[in-house]
Amino acid sequence: MVSSIALFLIVILIFAAIGILISIIRYNRHLDKVTKGEVHDTHSAIPEPRIAAGISYKTVLMLILILILFMVSTVSGIVATLQERMNNLESDMGILQNQLYQMQLSIEKNSSRIESFTYNLSDLRTDDYTVIVGTEALLKEYSDETVVQLVVGDAVYDLSDKGNGIFYADIERSIFDDANESKLIIKEPGKNYTEMVDFPACLVYEYLPMPSYECCFNSNEILGKTKVEGDYTPVVYGTEDIESVTVTYLSDGKELETVDITQETLTRTPINIERTVPSGQDFTFRIEVITKSGFRIAEQSLMLYSRTDYPDDYEYLRVYDMNGNLLWEDDFK
Repeated sequence: MVSSIALFLIVILIFAAIGILISIIRYNRHLDKVTKGEVHDTHSAIPEPRIAAGISYKTVLMLILILILFMVSTVSGIVATLQERMNNLESDMGILQNQLYQMQLSIEKNSSRIESFTYNLSDLRTDDYTVIVGTEALLKEYSDETVVQLVVGDAVYDLSDKGNGIFYADIERSIFDDANESKLIIKEPGKNYTEMVDFPACLVYEYLPMPSYECCFNSNEILGKTKVEGDYTPVVYGTEDIESVTVTYLSDGKELETVDITQETLTRTPINIERTVPSGQDFTFRIEVITKSGFRIAEQSLMLYSRTDYPDDYEYLRVYDMNGNLLWEDDFK
C-alpha cells in the first residue's frame, strides 16, 4: 500500500512539472512572436508560468489532501479491524486458558490417589489456644496394608482407617502454629505416594478478627511540612468477637493521637484523615483490636515514609494476651 501511494505521488508531481514546463515553453514562444512583430496583441490565453505553477501547486496540494483523507479513512478502518481481531484473540485466549486450567485440574484429579480431602474446625480453647481439626481423606485406591499420614509443616499425624478408603484423624493444633505446606503420605507395601492437600496454614486467621484496611492517601510538601490527607476503611472479619477498636497515629515512633474507631469498623465506614508532619518524617498508624475472647491484636503500617533505615519490626502484625505477652507475630509483615 505504501509503495502504491508513493508511486501515485510521483505521478502527480511529474504531471505537474510537465504542465509547468509546457506553460513556460508556450509562453516563451508567444513572447518571441510579440518581439518579432508577428503578434500585435500582447494579451494571450496562455497563462504566465508563475500562474501555471501556482495552479499546479494548489492542484497538487488538493490531490495530496484528498489522498491523505483517503489514507486516514483507510488506516482507521484497518485499525478498527485489527482492534476487533485483537479483542477476539484476547477472548479466544481467555477461553483457551480456562480450558487449559480445567484440563490441568482434571489431569491432576485423575492422576491423584485422593478422591477428596476435607477438614472441620472445633471451637477455640482459650486456656491453651488450641483447636481440634477433624480431617478426612477418601482414597481412590487402597488396601488393607495402606497407611496414611498427614504432614503439616514439621508435624506428622497418623490417620486411622475408617474403612471403604476413608482415613481420618482429629488433630490438636495451636491457632498460632504456622505451616508452609501440607501433604498426605500414602504408604503401600514397597511404595510411598505424596499428595499435596489443602490444609489451613495458620489457624489464627480462622479464629481471630485480624485487622486490615483499604486506604487512599495523598501527600504534599508545604514549607518544610508534609501534609497527608485521604481516607481509609478498617476491614475486620469476625466482628462478633470485637470488644473495641482504636487507631493510633504516629510519626517517627512518636504517638500523635489515639482515636476509637469501633463503630466505623463494625459498619465499614471510611475514615477521613488530614495530618501535617515535619518533612522527612514518616506517618504511620496502628490499629488495635481488643476481643471479647481475651486477645489484643495490633497491626502497624507505614503510610508515608522517606527513609529506608526503619527497624525491621517497625511494621508488624501481632497478637498479645491481655497481660501484654506476645503470642504470635506475622513473619512476613
